[in-house]
Amino acid sequence: MKKSIKFVLCTALSAAMILPMAACSTKVNDEHVLNVVCLSKGYGNGWIKTIAAKFEEEHPGYTVNLDGAIAEAPALIKTNINSKNNIDDLYISVGNDWKTYAAQGKFASLDDLIEAEVDGVKIKDKVASEYSESIYFPDRNGNVHSYRLPWTAGVGGIYYNKAMFETYGWQVPETYDQLIALCDQIVAENIEFSSGGTAKQVKPFVYTGQNIDYFDYTVFTWWAQLSGEDNIKEFMQYGSPDNYDYTKNETYANLKKATDMWKKIFGNSAYVMDDCNGMSNHTAQTSFNNGYAAMMFNGDWVYNEILNYKIENDGFELGLMKTPTATDAVETDITYTIGEDQYIAIPESSIKKDLAKDFIKLMVSDYGCSVFLNEAHGLLAYNNGLTADDTQDTFMKNLLTVKNGYSKAFTNYPTINGTANITNTTKMLYLSSMIDIWGTGALRPYGKLVGSNTKTTEEAFNDISNEISRQWQTWKTQAGIK
Repeated sequence: MKKSIKFVLCTALSAAMILPMAACSTKVNDEHVLNVVCLSKGYGNGWIKTIAAKFEEEHPGYTVNLDGAIAEAPALIKTNINSKNNIDDLYISVGNDWKTYAAQGKFASLDDLIEAEVDGVKIKDKVASEYSESIYFPDRNGNVHSYRLPWTAGVGGIYYNKAMFETYGWQVPETYDQLIALCDQIVAENIEFSSGGTAKQVKPFVYTGQNIDYFDYTVFTWWAQLSGEDNIKEFMQYGSPDNYDYTKNETYANLKKATDMWKKIFGNSAYVMDDCNGMSNHTAQTSFNNGYAAMMFNGDWVYNEILNYKIENDGFELGLMKTPTATDAVETDITYTIGEDQYIAIPESSIKKDLAKDFIKLMVSDYGCSVFLNEAHGLLAYNNGLTADDTQDTFMKNLLTVKNGYSKAFTNYPTINGTANITNTTKMLYLSSMIDIWGTGALRPYGKLVGSNTKTTEEAFNDISNEISRQWQTWKTQAGIK
């Protein structure tokens, strides 16, 4: 059989258009065709095309169908997995609804897969340490199984314009106090950037108002610096609404302190570009690329997104700094890893589970990690030994150097094996989707503290505490926790 990759580029569709899109799909439930749904947003789809070609080379007579490698993958998965005629074989996507799918029996067990070896190591041991517990999920009887593997180990933090820093002789800050001093220096130098006849003062920061969760990646790292890894793991047991009262819980008080650090920057109009509230990713990142701001809180996908729409600009080069150390930090080499809600999973309805597992093995191998590094410009959530010498891309060398410079990493996935009552853990996982750290987007304090809003950090945190206390029992009831 001819070896080929079927790949259809679909235009952006709303959730309402998913059914028509599925109707025109070329997917067939052929035992020799592996149907893959993969989120293309952020990291693109070139990397999975390369891995699919390698897979077909190693599996003569089989074809990988990538019709589902689209930006709307989560909505497509939701539609297909609830269909009686689902012919998908592999999911690579994002969203906490993976927990629901696993508990409902819609994901196949990966118990045998995590015991399989890749590059001479069992997959469960190849998973990055910060995700080591996230591969386990207890069923209704409290028996722990694997239904999902992590996808990426996203690197968030403070991204900066290296060319601008070099032009003006600015030093990359190593401490929070140095970061504030740098902001003051940039403001004092009153540098103007002109575009289209309009001159604006260069500001230290720009941000995307439509994705204020991007702030988390730096704020959570400051939180870990102030609290230490063990205290954060204890907090993530999510045992009581009192966890969210900073006057009663020291770890949460440190999260408030980290948020105060953030507010000192983004609550100061001199430090931030005007009109960032509601600003799209495209507008914010284009402003950054064009030189209106020196720095931006973001995730590593910003590199691909800037590459896709950047105007050639000799005055821009993307860089990532190690998160400046907070005053009173108890740990200095710890970082927050983005991607707790991402997953690689096989639908239970698939008739090609073994073939899908073979594809996963290739994807998480050192080869797959190298492809993702060089073509997606990101890191998969698997130990691989990649260093700056394994890429020719200047930015990826920078990113790997920063990432490998941390000795510890963590996510906000709740502790499973450390939970005393394992039979309740599945239900607690549902609850944690609503209350983890900030909980839902409505519970994040940023929206109350940026722009024209005048709340104090204390008031914002009290609002969160009051809302969680008010909703806690309702959420527990909805999750089936007595």
